[in-house]
Formats: sequence, C-alpha cells, structure tokens
Amino acid sequence: MGILATYLPNPRCVARLEAAVGSMHTVRNCNSWATLEKLCIENAVDIAVVDLYGDGTANFDAVRRLRAQFGTITLIAYVAFAPDRARDLFDLGRAGAVGLLLTDLDDRPRAIRAILERAEARGTAAEMRRMLTQHTVVVRDAVMVAVTRAHERLNGDRLADVVGVSRRSLASELKRVSFPPPSKLVTWGRLMVAGQLLGDRERSADAVARTLGFPSGSAFRNTCQRYLGLKPTEVRKAGGAKAVVERFFAAKHDDDDGDGAEAA
Repeated sequence: MGILATYLPNPRCVARLEAAVGSMHTVRNCNSWATLEKLCIENAVDIAVVDLYGDGTANFDAVRRLRAQFGTITLIAYVAFAPDRARDLFDLGRAGAVGLLLTDLDDRPRAIRAILERAEARGTAAEMRRMLTQHTVVVRDAVMVAVTRAHERLNGDRLADVVGVSRRSLASELKRVSFPPPSKLVTWGRLMVAGQLLGDRERSADAVARTLGFPSGSAFRNTCQRYLGLKPTEVRKAGGAKAVVERFFAAKHDDDDGDGAEAA
C-alpha cells in the first residue's frame, strides 16, 4: 500500500481524500511544509496532496522545493478557489503540480479518484519526458499523449489527430527512431501507466484493467505477456512503471500497425 502524504489544514478536505482513496493508499497528513518534507525524506511517498495556501499565502517556493527534492512523487494541489487566485492556479503546473482539486467543486470521491489516477499518469510522463529530450517534437508529443491520455480509448488514428499529423507521417517519424507504430504506442502508454498503478499492492490486475479500459482482466494479462513477457504480478515485482519503460526502450518494435484487441 503506497503512502499518500498531505498538507491540508482543512480537516474536511483530508476526510474527503481519505474517503475517496479507501484502502488504496495510506493517508498521512502533515501540519506544515517542513513536516511534509520530513515525511517524504523518511518514507517512500508516492503522492503528495497539498494546499498551496496552507500557511496563509501562495507558497510556490515550498511546492518547487518538493518537486526538486522528490522528483518521483506525484504532486497534486487541493485548494479553495477564489477569483484572486486564478493566476496562482495557472502557475501551479509550472511549479511542478500535475493535478488540481478544487474544494467543494470537484472533490467528490469519484472525481478525486479520477484526478489521482490521471495525475499518476502525468507523473509517469514526466519521467519519460526526460528520456526523450533528443527526439523530435512529434515523437515526444506522441509518447507523452500515449501516456497522459492512457485512460481514454485512443487508437492510432486518434493519437495522430491529437499530435496534429497524419497517421502515416506519425508512423514514419516513430519508425525512424525505432519506436512502435501509433496503435502499439497507445498500448505501450497504457502499460506504462498500468505499471505505475500496480505499484500499489492493493490494486489487483482486474482493477487496473478496469481503470485503463482493457476489455477484461484476461485481456490485460495477455497484453502484459505479449508486450513485456511478464505477468502483472511480475511487473509489480520488477519495479512497475520503471520496468515497463525499460522494456519499451529495449524492445525491437515491429511495423505492424493494426489496432488490436488490447486497444479496444
């Protein structure tokens, strides 16, 4: 079970977060930025949910410090919205937050779970981005979209549309750098996020399959075996998303771009 650390002075927000995550994460609430940093130093924290205004003002320095010190933590802001805070919320992404919850607006349990899952996907993408700096914008964007939108029912055509090129052009760009064709890149993106989700030992393979829109738990297991040569439990033991990313870069990708059942 992963640790979800929070700095949320509002007890109601903590209670809502705890209700939303249930047994999927252990929620540890801190009473200051310093206490939160100490917790992250001493424990393997997966997600940090923070109130930017926890100490009364917009503390971007604290957010940037968390991002700089703990690059693998998925950072989410949970704040009360006010018109004079609009610019601050816009700047949160640049400070390192990959998700945003607004008090009393989008913090029902289902919405919280959805934002946590998508934020984890963006956290995975952040790691990938550092490994793609030498590639073209088209290639980089295609991989990023495949990961950050892994929860959507993308296929090769839709991926190309989002990136802004034809499917043929995208396939050519990907082939040039020995990456998989569009439809298979979509599946790899889903597997990277699946690896991230499997890092939580309370999540079953069936639960991950449902979250990412695989037709069934069996289809997810078959896809893991076909692409990774591993069962979901073995993906977890091998390091989760890190193991998937390593196999992505090491694999010899073929040119077959048919949209298979795993992308349904």
